[in-house]
Amino acid sequence: MVNLSRFLLTVVAVLATPPMTLAGDPATAYRISPGDTVEIGITSIQGRTQRAVVQMDGTIVLPDAGIISVGGLTSPELQTRVQAILPTKIFHMRMADGREQMAVVRPSDVTAIIAEYRPIYVTGDVLTPGQQAFRPLMTARQAIAVAGGFSLLRSRSNQVGPDPTDLRRDYEMIWGEFIRDHFHNARLRAELQKQASFDMQPPQGSPLTPALAAGVAKAEAEALKLSLDNYQQEQSFVGKGARDSAAQVQALIKRAQDEADGVKADEEDLAQVTRLFKAGNLTNNRLADVRRAVLLSSTRALETSVELMRTRRLQDDFARQLERNENQRRIGLLNELRDTQVRLADISARLRAASQKLQPQGATAAPLSIAGETVRAQITIIRKLDGQWRKQATDEDAEVAPGDTIEVRFSNELESAAAQ
Repeated sequence: MVNLSRFLLTVVAVLATPPMTLAGDPATAYRISPGDTVEIGITSIQGRTQRAVVQMDGTIVLPDAGIISVGGLTSPELQTRVQAILPTKIFHMRMADGREQMAVVRPSDVTAIIAEYRPIYVTGDVLTPGQQAFRPLMTARQAIAVAGGFSLLRSRSNQVGPDPTDLRRDYEMIWGEFIRDHFHNARLRAELQKQASFDMQPPQGSPLTPALAAGVAKAEAEALKLSLDNYQQEQSFVGKGARDSAAQVQALIKRAQDEADGVKADEEDLAQVTRLFKAGNLTNNRLADVRRAVLLSSTRALETSVELMRTRRLQDDFARQLERNENQRRIGLLNELRDTQVRLADISARLRAASQKLQPQGATAAPLSIAGETVRAQITIIRKLDGQWRKQATDEDAEVAPGDTIEVRFSNELESAAAQ
């Protein structure tokens, strides 16, 4: 099993990319946008501090000043605009005795700041994706830290749910079953086609060592060789019996023909002797001898016929045995192949489930690939510039701007094969 600590150290390797170079870098003066909150204060009037959210049209609404357009302004420009507008308005202040008095507002009494910026959003392979409050000079590293960090790096002591080490062990055990049945399936297919070899490359994405996969493949290759050799020996033995029976049938056919000819000759002799005996030219003993000869030759011919039938039946049995051996072999292999494919389907489902358990919490990426690969964190900032959303890969030290979306994803060389 791959050491978990080594795997986690591999995960923390961040993909090296150039710093963010999009126009509108946060290092330049920030311009107010819808969703920001500005705070307007008048120091000469006690309690006269108001906050207003910038609307979609870039305006704010102040009770005593009405609608003010602030969208697209920098913080100094906001201060200048408010200082130019508020002194022209009439403000009332209530005295301690309850009387109202008009207040004169000088430009130097007016303050205007950006109190709250639009939030940023962190999504992907972090522990707690979602919305965050923006802070000036905030970096992607800080935003990821607020989101709980890369989800595979969370503390095991604070983790809710199964220990990742146990999940990893179960995952690799299932992979072991998958590799075993993968090569067994390949061997059965080769044996069905009477091929002496099969593809011994391990399935892509395996977390197990190549030596282990090679050992399983070698064992199946040896089993394939032994099974084919045993089948060939059995068929050769039955085939030899069939050939011997065929030769014996030919010999018996020739012998049966010879004996049939002998019976015919003996019967002709018996007929001639019988005529001579009736004419009184032969004794009874001679007739008896000829009759015995006919009986003997007929008996031999009958025995040969019976033996020929028995040998032909044996020849048919050998031919049927050859066919039966092939059919039984194919039926057995097909049944075993079916069971193996059912197990592979079950193991594949368990692999997908185990992969989902190892998936970083809160992430939306595809299931993680397996250990032994180089897993890296890719960081992308999505920012709206000139009315268009743009994406740029960056590193952890890039500064973010209000409204940015920070996307974190893990990637590796075999991420497409993990779900296969």
